[in-house]
Amino acid sequence: MKKLAFALGLLVLAACQQQAGLTPQGLPGGGTYIAVLEPGLPSPARVAEKIAALERAHGLSIGAEDRLEALGAVILRGLSPVQAERLAKDPRVYALSPDQEVRAYGQTVPWGVERIGAPTTTAKGAGVSVYVVDTGVKVGHEDLTNLMGGYAVVKCRGKCKAAYDDDNGHGTHVAGTVAAVNNAVGVLGVAPAAEIWAVKVLSGSGSGSTSGIVQGLNWVIAHNNGGKPKVVNMSLGGSGTDDQDGLYCPSTRSTNAFHNVIQKAVCDYKITVVVAAGNEGDDAKNHTPAAYDEVITVSATNSQDDWPSWSNYGPDVDLAAPGVSILSTWNASTQSYNTLSGTSMATPHVAGAAALVLSRYPAYTPAQVKQALLQNAESTAGWTNTSGHPHLEPFLNVRGF
Repeated sequence: MKKLAFALGLLVLAACQQQAGLTPQGLPGGGTYIAVLEPGLPSPARVAEKIAALERAHGLSIGAEDRLEALGAVILRGLSPVQAERLAKDPRVYALSPDQEVRAYGQTVPWGVERIGAPTTTAKGAGVSVYVVDTGVKVGHEDLTNLMGGYAVVKCRGKCKAAYDDDNGHGTHVAGTVAAVNNAVGVLGVAPAAEIWAVKVLSGSGSGSTSGIVQGLNWVIAHNNGGKPKVVNMSLGGSGTDDQDGLYCPSTRSTNAFHNVIQKAVCDYKITVVVAAGNEGDDAKNHTPAAYDEVITVSATNSQDDWPSWSNYGPDVDLAAPGVSILSTWNASTQSYNTLSGTSMATPHVAGAAALVLSRYPAYTPAQVKQALLQNAESTAGWTNTSGHPHLEPFLNVRGF
């Protein structure tokens, strides 16, 4: 049965779903929706047929940039609640969810490459592409010479050298932790030989939408990187829950459109997706995409091997990584650096670690990458936890990779 998902929180997704046919409540006219048309691996030709049929049946005009053939999905703009209800009943629509605002996690104010053992590794991330889905990446930065290019859903504003340039700083900071190059200046990333690709889905204020993330992931999937393994870093998120909690890549996929897209990226296209747990001091089960079983969810720790009170926690968190007072690249100039804190800063440590694994084992699936990281992780059972929250997740360790 098709379901129409609604989000009541500020960010990302819905925790509950309404059956098709129920009247959408509290949704303004002129809304944007994400529609998934294919429950499994899509056929672009079949998707194109369905899009054309939807346009005819509902009087829609869908722009080329909103036709996401690789995902079997479309972005629908300017819909009224009545139109959304009609589309939810259409048998060609597998899942329909309203667009939501998303925002970059964490700017609290970081060290962690040494602590996780990255400088000791043989693997350096060569032959792996890491896609930073964020505010963009500073073009021309002295420590990010491995930035290969990118794509902008939300275009950079101001003094920008490319549409995917960074007008906030958050994405540049993340990129530096993942893969700042080993060039004797600035900082060193976890996987300095990996490629960085900027996928700008957040504005200069750090806000965006789930539809923007979906567009960004569609580009990542379709992007020809020469067949290299792909890792996605998403240091962002918002409110919502896992509608298929406890299920990893189930045969019957989620009817929440955003979750369905994440499942396609991980389960069908074998892209390792690493996400921030969030900075609310809350159970990560209440935040998406952190709550999804298909992703690797990361909490933040400090240099005393402890968790700050603001780091999200719970069974959905897979790994802990350094996230307090992390020095990394910044967007103020091509030679600038900044110190930030947040689960946003912890997440790229794990994305870089995933690149190290894939550099050695390029055929690994996302599940195998996750398992390798967990098997090599450091137990936190003996740590002193002063956060006030339960943390059972192990700590990232890349020694031996």
